[in-house]
Amino acid sequence: MKKKHVWLFLLLTLTVIAIAFHSEIGTFLRHNFMTTFGELLPSDPLKQRARYLRKNPKILNIAVFGPWRYYAQNGFVLNKAIQMAFDEVNESGGVLGRHLNPVWVDNQNFSTIAQEDAEKLAADPSIFAVIGPITSGRVLQFSALFGDAGMPEVAPLAQSTRINRGNDNPLLFMPIASDQDESRALAHWAEMKKRNHFLILNDDSRFPMSYGSCVEQAFYDKSLLVYGRVLFDQSSSRNYIRDQVLQYLDYFPVRNIIYLTKTGDASDYVDLAERIFSRLPDGSLYFNEFAPLDRLLKVHRNRDRIFMPAAIPLKEEFRTTLRKFLRIKGYERDFLSLVAYRSVHIFADAIRQTGSLEPMKIAGTMRTGVMKTPLGDFRFSAKGFEADPPLEILSLEELEKRWKAIGAE
Repeated sequence: MKKKHVWLFLLLTLTVIAIAFHSEIGTFLRHNFMTTFGELLPSDPLKQRARYLRKNPKILNIAVFGPWRYYAQNGFVLNKAIQMAFDEVNESGGVLGRHLNPVWVDNQNFSTIAQEDAEKLAADPSIFAVIGPITSGRVLQFSALFGDAGMPEVAPLAQSTRINRGNDNPLLFMPIASDQDESRALAHWAEMKKRNHFLILNDDSRFPMSYGSCVEQAFYDKSLLVYGRVLFDQSSSRNYIRDQVLQYLDYFPVRNIIYLTKTGDASDYVDLAERIFSRLPDGSLYFNEFAPLDRLLKVHRNRDRIFMPAAIPLKEEFRTTLRKFLRIKGYERDFLSLVAYRSVHIFADAIRQTGSLEPMKIAGTMRTGVMKTPLGDFRFSAKGFEADPPLEILSLEELEKRWKAIGAE
């Protein structure tokens, strides 16, 4: 009998609750329940972020995600460049009445820390978008995570064409020339300057290897000769690289050398240049990365025969902005910091033009529009890289000349 009474009581209770929830009392109870507990319940990440934006109408949090201290140690002031761009956007009124707030996340260049940080950012409803990560590998690692969370992602320095190959993440953009476009620019320069008979020195880590394949294809398309690749890793001794190069020079008529490596501090470039030019007095040496010019200028000879890409034109019309960089303490005249700075302005202008904080609408503007920045107009290609990048291949001598002209009173 007791069990029967219990079941009758439960049935009666459920009936009362059902009636109550369809009455004015029920409406009151539902409202207070959702107000109190709604944010604790599982929901769509986009809805969570939209709720946060409604509650915080004056601010827009943007995660700035990368190994900032690591790059600073290697001569790149990416953190200062990005912060300067945020300050400029906010000084001009922000975007859609909101102050852009950079939320700095430094993964110290460790994969496990980066993974933990990325997961926290994707789950944080207060974070609207991400500037970063830096390397192509990290972008590939976390793109799906940020994409599933509905977060726009601007990865300013990732160049690998493996990214977005299948258009997997429509919210991901890389505002820099792809490694394929950079390789084509190099091949075009070699053809115009009548340089041929190349040897590639190739760091055997993942993306320099991929980049090397792009170079080989671009040179093949121009009927330029590449005799081979000398593979090395970061622990290889200079003597090992030297001996490998000398073997090629003994057997092939190599005239020019391309050095492909992941971003570092350029500490071995001086020694490398000295060794190469002792055997190739009329040849040239090309570095694929946007290394700090000040460190490369430690090479005191043959500056007219050492080349690197210029990602941002050093033109008079950009002089005001470029001189701001020359005043930054620690700036070593690198292009990556300029690219990172421009990326913040690209994203901010895309939001302004969209007039909305709906991620897919912003992505649509970025994919089809022209964004205004202090370093010129910008357009994205269909794959999310810089469209028709104005890359120049310049000697150290020419780069120093142009920077001096920018800095001159």
